[in-house]
Amino acid sequence: MTEPQYLFVYGTLRRSRQNQIQHPFLADCDYIGDAFIHGELYEIDAYPGTIAGGTKLVKGELYLMQNPEQTLPALDIYEECAAYFPQPHEYLRRELQVSLPDGQTVLAWTYLYNRPVNELMRIHSGDYLNYLQEHT
Repeated sequence: MTEPQYLFVYGTLRRSRQNQIQHPFLADCDYIGDAFIHGELYEIDAYPGTIAGGTKLVKGELYLMQNPEQTLPALDIYEECAAYFPQPHEYLRRELQVSLPDGQTVLAWTYLYNRPVNELMRIHSGDYLNYLQEHT
């Protein structure tokens, strides 16, 4: 039996607040619940990017992938970090410790921003859905 493969999403792949429908890319994934990573969240260009580390939290959602061998390559294309996209990629897929509200942690794949952030606006709340709600 293979180890469970988890996915953490923090931006445009999160469920909408209105209808709670999963993004089509996550059709083969089981929603686990809200989760967070240590990092900083930035507004890129009508979508967010996260850099990992530090003491701040980025809120997102945790999913259990039923078919990671299909889901991850599709997301690599969506995030433009598959091998055939020009370097340097805007995002890199990495496995990080993800925390659940009950204190449990799991290793999960996520996509981290891979460019300088000094010119970008930081989203201090760490929650992209709240940010969108406040700025629309």
